[in-house]
Amino acid sequence: MPFQEIAFRAELDRHEDPEFEYQASILCEEDAAARADRVQLLRNMIYERGECVPPRMDDAFLLRFLRARRSIPARAHRLMVRYCKFREQHPHLWKNVYWYSLSKLGETFEGVLFDRPDVGRLIICRLGQWNPDIYPADDLIRGCLLSLEIGIMQPKLQVLGGTAIVDCEGITMKHMRQLSPSIAVQAMNIMGFSFPLHQRGVHIVNCSRWFEKLFHLLKRFAPADELWRKVYFHGYEYTSLHRYIDPECLPKRYGGHRESVSVRDWLTKIKQYKNKQFDDDISCLGYAID
Repeated sequence: MPFQEIAFRAELDRHEDPEFEYQASILCEEDAAARADRVQLLRNMIYERGECVPPRMDDAFLLRFLRARRSIPARAHRLMVRYCKFREQHPHLWKNVYWYSLSKLGETFEGVLFDRPDVGRLIICRLGQWNPDIYPADDLIRGCLLSLEIGIMQPKLQVLGGTAIVDCEGITMKHMRQLSPSIAVQAMNIMGFSFPLHQRGVHIVNCSRWFEKLFHLLKRFAPADELWRKVYFHGYEYTSLHRYIDPECLPKRYGGHRESVSVRDWLTKIKQYKNKQFDDDISCLGYAID
């Protein structure tokens, strides 16, 4: 479906979507009849254990965490604690940030509006398109976090999850000087350790062997997690990428069949269709609204 035909749905945060009940049962091990009980179990854990103070406690918000952890309340609670801890430690990444201002990142973040159960939503970070002389590395993290916070409002993305491509083409030492270990760990946390997204895989393309070695070094600073088994390095070979992601889901740049959509296009479309519910949801998370 062309991007121009996508309308921003008023029911973004509606947690019951009949179109995805079957996928939720398979991908998230979700039982529609037991959904309310599991949400309440998670809510009780949060209150009783007192390890975190979430920005929201309604069913729709808690369900995001359950779906990201196969509907197991104990695992969803651990994820919630990580999520809240990350927000507490890095308030500069979200507090009073005007969400639309991140459209300045332009072509650095993009994706493909073609979702399948085996891939989910494809999100691409083209590091070489980022100009470190104009925007600090923190803006990269803000852009990644924001795109996920808005996207995860949709039941579709909660169920299908997402796949990330990190494209290293064009990276220079100027970029690397700003990509500190702390920035790298923040990015890793957002991609799966501390965010309620079912991460289907992280694929690093157009990278040299030394970048792969650097990644494994930085891995020591991040939490142990099953996500590490889903990180793949493909060098400069797209046929390797195609073994994991069907070209039907990829932009033409990577030997695929799809047109990509930049974060600027995406945010502009959201701004056109946003409503009071969107404003309420995004401001509840600490972002500024116009």
